Amino acid sequence: MDITIPSKYIEQAIAKYESDGHQLKTKPAPKEPKKLITISRQIGAGGRMIADKIGEKLGCMVWGREILDVLASQSGANYHARLFETLDERTKGVIETLIGDFFGKIPTQTYHHLLPKAILTIAQNDAIFVGRGVNLLLPAAFRVSIKASMETRIKNLMTFDGLDKKAAEEKIKDADHQSDGFMKELARTINIKYSADQFDLGICMDRISVDQAASIILHAFELFQKNPIK
Repeated sequence: MDITIPSKYIEQAIAKYESDGHQLKTKPAPKEPKKLITISRQIGAGGRMIADKIGEKLGCMVWGREILDVLASQSGANYHARLFETLDERTKGVIETLIGDFFGKIPTQTYHHLLPKAILTIAQNDAIFVGRGVNLLLPAAFRVSIKASMETRIKNLMTFDGLDKKAAEEKIKDADHQSDGFMKELARTINIKYSADQFDLGICMDRISVDQAASIILHAFELFQKNPIK
């Protein structure tokens, strides 16, 4: 997987995770549940901007798909190893068991093995995940879907990415095709039934601003935590 991402962003993410992990070890475990939100989004719908707003309000690290891809694909890198250094052996054992349940006996260097491993490790702490099918791997998290019409998505790509209309439309169609294929493959790999409607909240961005969407999600997440379904 060929992904280029400035190392400083990975360092910042890992440093924040290490700091939070250290606090978890030195302080009594909080009684309130972890803040875990997954945001599935269509390209051009504004999902990443919404996630950043929510992360700022909740004080949670936002893990984008690029960083998760790097952590999963560069399994021998210091970045991946450091994720586990803040966890005790008991927690690591739980993660290994979960991975074993998902994948069985497969080579430990495969991407579909390491991506969920990175996600499950990060999910030991408060986190917001964007993309990469995390809603399939963390069913207990608050799962949000961000969508928009083709017209809105094209307009956003033209505005923020500087694309012309034809290029924006082609980029959207290609991204949708790849995303659908990735989700189906991940579902097959972990042996679960895939449905495009497995979310706690869905928002269409055609008539809603990023700030409004973030406010809606924060309110819904508060209700979700106060009244969990048994």
